Amino acid sequence: MNLTQGTNREHLSPEQVRTLRASGVLLEDLRRERPRWFDGRFLTARDLIREQQYFLTREADLGQAAGSGVATGLAVSEAGDPQSLSIAAGHGITPSGQLVLLEREVAVRLTDIPIAEQLSAKFGLGRLPAPPAVSRTGLFVLALRPVEFTANPVGAYPTSLTGQRIVEDGDVIEATAIVLVPWNDDGAADALEIRRSRAARAIFVDGTDRGVSANLLPLAMLALSANSLVWIDAPLVRRELGADRADLPGLGFAPRALRLAHLLQHQEQLADIVATANGRGFPAAAKFAALPPAGPLPPGVVNPADFTQSYFPVEVDVDFSIIPEDELSALVEEALALPPIDLEAASETLESTAVLVVAPVPRSQWRAVVARLNSLTRAVKPAAPNLVAARKPLEILQRLRLPPVALTPLDASSPSDAEWQRLARLDNLWFVRRRNLAYREDVTGTAVRLAGREIANEADIIGRMTALGLQDRFTRLTERATPAARAELANLLSSPRFVDSPALTAVALGEFSRSETLDQAAALRAAATVTAANTGSGLNRLEAATDITANSEALVRLADDAEWRTLDSQASTARLEEVPQLAARTGARLTGPAGISRTTPGTTATPIRRTPSGPTGEPQ
Repeated sequence: MNLTQGTNREHLSPEQVRTLRASGVLLEDLRRERPRWFDGRFLTARDLIREQQYFLTREADLGQAAGSGVATGLAVSEAGDPQSLSIAAGHGITPSGQLVLLEREVAVRLTDIPIAEQLSAKFGLGRLPAPPAVSRTGLFVLALRPVEFTANPVGAYPTSLTGQRIVEDGDVIEATAIVLVPWNDDGAADALEIRRSRAARAIFVDGTDRGVSANLLPLAMLALSANSLVWIDAPLVRRELGADRADLPGLGFAPRALRLAHLLQHQEQLADIVATANGRGFPAAAKFAALPPAGPLPPGVVNPADFTQSYFPVEVDVDFSIIPEDELSALVEEALALPPIDLEAASETLESTAVLVVAPVPRSQWRAVVARLNSLTRAVKPAAPNLVAARKPLEILQRLRLPPVALTPLDASSPSDAEWQRLARLDNLWFVRRRNLAYREDVTGTAVRLAGREIANEADIIGRMTALGLQDRFTRLTERATPAARAELANLLSSPRFVDSPALTAVALGEFSRSETLDQAAALRAAATVTAANTGSGLNRLEAATDITANSEALVRLADDAEWRTLDSQASTARLEEVPQLAARTGARLTGPAGISRTTPGTTATPIRRTPSGPTGEPQ
């Protein structure tokens, strides 16, 4: 490796330089000019400064190549009292490519932070700094600014025979300064919460930065009232490093980092509003100037009594549906490709906006919830339909359309309406903006029922129940179950997870037997209980450490235990020496070193024949 030339850099001769310059194909960057050292050259301070400037420029170019934003840390929070704030340790890169770094957590008082416009070229580090403002009120951007200053004086020798020896600062120290930048908006007379919503619209809808310098790294927006913190909103101005590169090419959309920041900012502001609302509902336009294309909803948006809503504008088309909770993130990610919902837009624009309110349902309860619903979507009408009467007669004629389809009234005795009302009362509802593309939501095609190995599966289940000593309980269940419930029970017991776990099979039979009427709805509820997340981990530990898999009496006792979930939870976190105490509830005993069960006198351990299952879950 040639350290003076570089690995892939080709050296040009003077003749080649003249030729390439004349043809216009040699592109020179004057910022990347550095001194060339050779023996006998006179060394001056100017040459060394040029070399330093060269490397600083190269570092800034590399920093800009990765984007700008916070790399790690730098979280802003209140520090004990409203007049102070704390900034966590971390580092980031400014839009100009400069590195800013905080090696430790910093706590500062707001009155000690200078305004960015008051900074001089040397950051105003003179002996008489300008006094801070007595009272600051309004919106400010808290930012970090890379600065440098000189220190540590040393003696300078004269450069001529008649020169005098002087003292100069011998070091250039790089540092990071905490500054406040006033947010220039037109809402000086409005409440700070209203100005917060307007700032969000200006940033996420209009795409403005309001004059924040490229030499600053914004961390959070602050609302101050007489030098006291009112709120801190980091997602308004904070961006993560490298997140602004993922964009839809050539379509004019905002970078993904901006769209994701809008969602995070909306979550924080909504949480602050809900905390001070004391359970009272409010329309979105009263608190926000714009909504992200997806986000959480405050409690009580959908009225379960008549399925109306007053949160979204009356012109917006709103539907209500369900979604598995593990698919919510994918739905939100897809919605982020759509533009935000501008609540200050004209009525014509809002009329072309459609929103879907979704209720996340745990995966283990999905089939039970779907079975209780007549359809997967329910229309939600506005709570103030009489607003149409405020329109002028000519406007009504111009907007004349076909009458909308009347909504089906709620039926108090309908299981579907009761389930919709339960879903509407959930406090974790989300909304996502829908596309206006006309496409069919149903699947094109015909459902085809495929026949499986029903006889073989049933024979395997009966054989396992006999080996486990649970045949009588299984027979009683199948005798009083409806055909649909028997199918749900057979599908559950045929799954690999239950085939490999006798204890989980026993608690499943017990959960089914505790249903008074064993129809399909009851079977789905029981199946959702035994297939919930993290269920069975404690039972697996009991199986590994005890003889419960070969002890039919212990399995029967486990099936009769209505508090098996408590046992499962305790066994999942218990120490090994605590397992015998938990196993005593079922009558199981610890197994010996060689896996031989230590049974009590007069009892024998019955071996269990397990049927190996294939990759699809069917017995081989």
